[in-house]
Amino acid sequence: MRRIYEEYLDGKSYQAIARGLMRDKIKTVTGGDTWWDSSITLILTNEKYYGALLQQKTVTVDFLTHKRIRNKGQEQQYLIEDNHEPIVSKEIFDAVQKEKERRAKLKGSVMRESKRYSSKYALSSKVYCGCCGAIFKRRTWNSNNPSKKVVWQCKTYVNEGKAACDAKSVDEQVLHSAFVRLFNRMYENKERLIKTLKANIESALSSRVGQEPLLDIEGQMQQLKSDLKELVNLKLRNQMDETVYDEETARLSNELNELRQQKLILEQEEDQKAKIKERVDEIIQLLNSRQDILEQFDDYLFNALVEKITILSPAHFVFTLKSGMSIDEIIEDQ
Repeated sequence: MRRIYEEYLDGKSYQAIARGLMRDKIKTVTGGDTWWDSSITLILTNEKYYGALLQQKTVTVDFLTHKRIRNKGQEQQYLIEDNHEPIVSKEIFDAVQKEKERRAKLKGSVMRESKRYSSKYALSSKVYCGCCGAIFKRRTWNSNNPSKKVVWQCKTYVNEGKAACDAKSVDEQVLHSAFVRLFNRMYENKERLIKTLKANIESALSSRVGQEPLLDIEGQMQQLKSDLKELVNLKLRNQMDETVYDEETARLSNELNELRQQKLILEQEEDQKAKIKERVDEIIQLLNSRQDILEQFDDYLFNALVEKITILSPAHFVFTLKSGMSIDEIIEDQ
């Protein structure tokens, strides 16, 4: 349990902690072999691990059947501190709760940013300008007459004018048709495409850093933590000058933080490769499940396959699939 708390404070995700526990063949609380994200979350939020006891977590709602439900404010709860021997200190438990709150706020900020341009339209937040990199916005021209037309325009062009970005608008139906042609080419050549996708993912997985660099970093971190503890002991025994103690503590803490960042980067790279493999598997499954080519634009297929579209010109688009593969779609007659 201490390991879970320490690794979370070291910057690991729930998934990374769970993978490490299973890799080291550490059993769950119930003696099982599989650790889930939810298991890690429960451990990190359970007050019993710092020696407290929260009473009345559940309440009885039916005295005949003795049915109990989670207490979400129906009854008063009582927290008894120092109820039993703690596994982690109160300080570490509180530090974990603050870190969870920090990550939640960060994730919320990222989600809000990613959803800023989201809407009911399939193309929303997926069309980008090849000139300036800004997102394309959906606009309706001549909305009150029969010549109404829906187009997508660069946000920079709309807000700042042609001097800032001279990207041309693109008809929504042109983008829809471009995806239909793209998908049909993929479907008609699916055996070759699937072979390429599998080869790409095998190449990506073969370039994995493996466990050695991570284990090496973890070993260095453990040594630094031991050195920091030794510094504290020397200070408590009055065997170290105050100035030297402060300098050494700062140096070791900086080195520890640098290693934490390196470790986080390596873990994120591994997580990214695992996610790409999942996306490739989904694309292969989707192609194999289709019985025929597309006749018209399909929102579901588009969202399942396409990460983004980059508009290089009104007649040249680059579709980036969720596997990371990019495919050009050029309209010859424009």
